[in-house]
Amino acid sequence: MTSKDQKMHRIKIIKGHIEAIERMINKDEYCIDIVHQSLAVQKALKKLDSIIMADHIQSCVVEQAKNGDFQKITDELIAIYTYK
Repeated sequence: MTSKDQKMHRIKIIKGHIEAIERMINKDEYCIDIVHQSLAVQKALKKLDSIIMADHIQSCVVEQAKNGDFQKITDELIAIYTYK
């Protein structure tokens, strides 16, 4: 499975969970069950982030390092981890 395929697979999972949350809210289902779905979305998003970051590190960061652009590498990575 390619990196793009992995990302698209994760997006389908996220969409499915969000659609489930929407249905559950419309049906006034038990709040804790809705929260479980919301947590599943968050977990799936974190997994998507991990896949994207791994791809970035293996491609863009390597290329930037070859070009000696270490400041850009550190600035980007710090910005991402500061954002969290």
